[in-house]
Amino acid sequence: MMNRRELLQSAGLAMAASQLRAQPRNGEAGTADWLKTCRVLICEAYNPPFYPSFDYKAEKAVNIATTLGADSMRYPAASYFAYFPTKSGYPVHPELKGDPFRETVDLCKKNGMRVVAYVPLNHPFMDASSKDPRYADWSKKFADGTPMTTEHYGFAKYFEGCLNSPVRAVIQALVREVLTQYAVDVMYFDGPYQGMNNAKEYCHCKYCEAAYQKRFGKPVPTKQDDVEYTEWMANEVVIGFLREIREMIRTTRDVPTLFNDTSLLSKREWRNRAIPVVDGFMYEAAETPEDKLFNLQLGHSTGKVIWTYVGTHTQYNREHMKNDRVRGWFSYPVESQELLLDGATALAGGAGVVYWGLSRFFYMPEGPLSYESGRYVKENFDFSRTHQAVLAAATGRPVAGVLVSDQTIDWFTGKHHVSKAYENYYHGAWQVMKDLGYDAEPFLDYLMKPEQLARYKLVYVPNAPCLSDAQCTILRDYVTGGGTLIATHLTSIADEHGKMRSNFGLADLLGAKFTSVEPIEVPDLYLKLPSGELIPQDPQVMRFSNTGGGTVLAETIDLGHRGNLGPAIVKRTVGKGTVIYIGSGLEAVYAETRMKRVRTYLASLIDPVLGAHKTYEVEARAGLMPQLMASRDTILLHLVADTGNKSKKLRIREEFLPVESVKVRVRVPEDRSVRAVSLMRAGTKFAVSARAGWVEVTVPRVLVHEAVRVDLA
Repeated sequence: MMNRRELLQSAGLAMAASQLRAQPRNGEAGTADWLKTCRVLICEAYNPPFYPSFDYKAEKAVNIATTLGADSMRYPAASYFAYFPTKSGYPVHPELKGDPFRETVDLCKKNGMRVVAYVPLNHPFMDASSKDPRYADWSKKFADGTPMTTEHYGFAKYFEGCLNSPVRAVIQALVREVLTQYAVDVMYFDGPYQGMNNAKEYCHCKYCEAAYQKRFGKPVPTKQDDVEYTEWMANEVVIGFLREIREMIRTTRDVPTLFNDTSLLSKREWRNRAIPVVDGFMYEAAETPEDKLFNLQLGHSTGKVIWTYVGTHTQYNREHMKNDRVRGWFSYPVESQELLLDGATALAGGAGVVYWGLSRFFYMPEGPLSYESGRYVKENFDFSRTHQAVLAAATGRPVAGVLVSDQTIDWFTGKHHVSKAYENYYHGAWQVMKDLGYDAEPFLDYLMKPEQLARYKLVYVPNAPCLSDAQCTILRDYVTGGGTLIATHLTSIADEHGKMRSNFGLADLLGAKFTSVEPIEVPDLYLKLPSGELIPQDPQVMRFSNTGGGTVLAETIDLGHRGNLGPAIVKRTVGKGTVIYIGSGLEAVYAETRMKRVRTYLASLIDPVLGAHKTYEVEARAGLMPQLMASRDTILLHLVADTGNKSKKLRIREEFLPVESVKVRVRVPEDRSVRAVSLMRAGTKFAVSARAGWVEVTVPRVLVHEAVRVDLA
């Protein structure tokens, strides 16, 4: 027999299910396609109109969403407070009246919109000035018992909660209430968190001490590089919590589950490894569109749905502020064409488009289309809506893979290793491929599988010191089975937790033995080719000997000291495949300089492998970034023109110049013919013609974004 609580939950579930069944779709996209191409308006609750004062009006919010052309809204079930009448024990906003959550859901459904429920999983919410006696019990503790606090948007300080404390059950109850009592279409989680400012600090609260003692028979360690504690907290506590939540959703009312993984490549962020648990995740923002597209492709390599912000939080620099946590005007529209660029990058990268957010227009005296930013957002949303079917069907067609070593970010501490600069290696490898006309898919080391590598004609491993024995075996098997591998610099000198090896873990594959586990740094180094030509070399190089009988393609010359430092690049055949080892970070040099001679040299290594598999060619133009996406019957070649005039002191206020007369070629699959060729934004149709398997067109003008569409017969 059900108890009263179970009966209420069952009734709530039945109500939510009936609302979902009753919701007309009128030819709208199915859930899978909608997830890939969604147009979401965020109602953010860490600032007005939800916090500190509660001004939110459901009807006003939904009107703004429909005016912008959004097909969904993300409602905050909770942030620093809950914004519905929860019985979970989570604090409810003191000014809350009625149930604005239910009002929002009902109005969205009436307007044919979907609802995304935002639920924070231990995002700091406990005001440090509160008299609530529970907070002291729920908070993370330093070794001396002092509670850990954090700031977020600058309104207050908050205790950081511990997921081993009773706060875990409170959040679980909150999630269940949202899921069973409201007809939401997606559960979207911010987190799971185990702290914010002090996320990497080990927790010594009584609950953690007891749990760790039970699991390992000893107290929580005090040193900050303890592998055992880190793996336990990340996988068993934090990701374990999300896994419990996901299983509860699966067995209660199975709706898609996404989470915010802004920390996709952040050092030892507990939630980093949650990707396999969920259906998709949000990648928030990047400093450049190239970086954003890189991260969107990295996300797609996981096989998950990817969403991304349009406009990010569009903050100003705050350089004059004593406290840079005091962020500034989130309740005012941002007048910037950067919104168009952000949206174009999202569309080209095959991501759902999420605008941040409602607060930009909520307090304004006129409707959102009275402001440039509102019109820019609508332009992005309208393009996505008009071309929804073809955008949903299209996926990337990478011919190569670029390994991104999250393990290196987490654990490597080499003397010459600059953590922040590590991204220059994997971004550089991806960028040089892009500039050579090859789409390369970045992928994560810890998710690497043989079947994934089998999709690539070439795998580039740029300076990945931390690789496990098992990962080395996967790469070795890829080469011996017929693949081509380019590995650079410190790749495989340590295991997955940063423990140095006596030689490369891939020594037998690379045919190389390093002289020292640490590289050297010398000014004015050059690559010397067999022809005698000198090419600028990375000033940080590994000295190594050629032990595998490979061909030495270049040596490193110390010009200032008239010295030869030995092999710089070796190439050898292993099994059915080929491996090239570069004892430096040429790809990082390229990321930092875009030097043409470095690009053409790397092309001499890459083109013989990938040239026959090239899917497009775009005339090289400054700021122009191509991205090919395709379905069975359509090829899309997106052209994103990052030609803005951004001042380095401003985060926003960017305008763009058009790129004129861009010549492009798109390869037609051998067994197909061309039915139509057009431009998706301009609407221009071209005469159908294909020469030697290629469609050739000149795009008259690219202002921020254009896409060449080739429909196949």
